[in-house]
Amino acid sequence: MPPNFSHRPLYTSAQLTRYFDHIRFPHRYRSITPSLAKSPAGLPHLQRLERYQLATVPWENLSKHYSRYSTPTTAILGANDLFDKIVGSGSGREGGGGGRGGGCLENNAFFGTVLRSLGFDCYPGGGRVNMGGGAYTGWEHMVNFVTVGGKKYVSDVGFGAKGQIHPLLVAEGEEVPNISPASARLIQAALPTHTDPSQRLWVYQLRNDPSADWEDIYCFTETEFIPQDFESMTVGTTFRRNSFFAYSIAMCRMVMAKEVGMVDVEEDEIVGVLTLTEKECKRRIRGQTEVLGSFEKEGDRLEALRKWFGVEFGETERRGVLGTAVHLPE
Repeated sequence: MPPNFSHRPLYTSAQLTRYFDHIRFPHRYRSITPSLAKSPAGLPHLQRLERYQLATVPWENLSKHYSRYSTPTTAILGANDLFDKIVGSGSGREGGGGGRGGGCLENNAFFGTVLRSLGFDCYPGGGRVNMGGGAYTGWEHMVNFVTVGGKKYVSDVGFGAKGQIHPLLVAEGEEVPNISPASARLIQAALPTHTDPSQRLWVYQLRNDPSADWEDIYCFTETEFIPQDFESMTVGTTFRRNSFFAYSIAMCRMVMAKEVGMVDVEEDEIVGVLTLTEKECKRRIRGQTEVLGSFEKEGDRLEALRKWFGVEFGETERRGVLGTAVHLPE
């Protein structure tokens, strides 16, 4: 029996058009029908959609810090609220589209709704993030599973610099390119903290170049997670005091070849990553890192957010960061 998504929200054709415009998705690729999405021919469209999403919608946690609210707020997970934040916000960065993004829950929930609205068979799942030393978080990451042409792929547009750059076939050990010279793969393994050695989870691994060791990034299960699972997950990442999101500013989006004038590859190939932290903005292209700006004052960081990510805050949001651990001198 095919999946029944009648109880899940979908975007209208008008909203999808606005989304395509927002990510600057070429018009020649926009005619995606449900029958196409489910067939083997739908895979290139899924791959291309993910690339344009990653290059436009950043992984970021700015709402934790530049907020109009005096207390931490949980991630936005409502479909139309996410649409307003991602597509309806932002004034456009120099040279391309722009706007707000979110953490893994927000970006993957949004992208999953886009895929279902286009006719893809898609459902969400959960993951645990590797913290190093064999330790993993609880369930606080989100991925999407998409079945195309009878094969299941995992799609993730919400992990940042070490995330995937195209959907991965859910299969053991198939090595695929990431941002050159890096590569990625999935393996099945038990976690070091498991007591039952027969337990197996999918582990997403990355290595920076062919001579490097594989690094476990996160693990996930193919079990479908329901909205209540993600509601619990977002409360944990918001209010846990030792959460990375509580004391750091992070923003990241992928960079396409056409953005940096690279002509030896397809124009929409992902060739790098743009990141912003508390005091620095940098761009890494094919393993080479360039510092685009360092800042000691709040105004300099706000200007970098505007220039490179198209993000501008109102006065109330700018005041929200005052007195926090990440606030820079005025």
